[in-house]
Amino acid sequence: MKNSQSISYQALELKYHLKTIYPRIGETGLDLLVSSLTEYNPDMTTDEFLSWLEKQNKKTIFNIKKVPLNKLSSWFFDKNNNLQHNSGKFFSIEGIHVKTDSGTVKEWKQPIINQPEIGILGILCQKHEGILYFLLQAKIEPGNINKIQMSPTVQATKSNYSQVHGGKLPQYLSFFINFKNKKIIVDQLQSEQGARFYKKRNRNIIIEVPEDIKIELSDNYCWLTLGQIKKLLSYNNIINMDTRTVLSCTQIKAI
Repeated sequence: MKNSQSISYQALELKYHLKTIYPRIGETGLDLLVSSLTEYNPDMTTDEFLSWLEKQNKKTIFNIKKVPLNKLSSWFFDKNNNLQHNSGKFFSIEGIHVKTDSGTVKEWKQPIINQPEIGILGILCQKHEGILYFLLQAKIEPGNINKIQMSPTVQATKSNYSQVHGGKLPQYLSFFINFKNKKIIVDQLQSEQGARFYKKRNRNIIIEVPEDIKIELSDNYCWLTLGQIKKLLSYNNIINMDTRTVLSCTQIKAI
């Protein structure tokens, strides 16, 4: 970080003033509040981030071709006409019949995703010169508008990180599973979109890694303050839904 002494002093000064305003706020709450009020990032300004994201999009090759469901490799329709994976993992597409006494529509039928696994939506954070930064991933997914959107550090189903598909382990996964020297800011189960998933849950987790631990930054990851992320929320299709969901779990108890 550039001008580290000046940045550290400003962060400490801001924390001191916030503490006088909110005397009952905890240390974690102060760190989150300082980060949310800080858009200055000497390693990547918000404008530099937008240029970086554009370059990520330009260098990424991504082709999508729609194919019939019965032509999908490793997928099949079972005797109940549910779409299943050969491994028995991932998810299945099933039909449901809904009846309710709530709302204007009382009964309907629809397909739904049945994925009885708990995925990980995890964000790493770390103090740099006294300010909390959050590690986000420029992630491409087939249904994304703009190709790439900023996702949590780890966004993976259990089948993904168990390597059912034979792929690589998600980067930084070890921090959420095996890493001991960490501070848990958020760790809670939240349901997935109930209109599309059947009783699906994800583990929403934010952990802080000590500042003296070196985290190698991969090419498609970047550190941002909460203030920068808050600014980027005003742009369409940059901060993805899962990142928004995880960050919304934070609480600042100031009273």
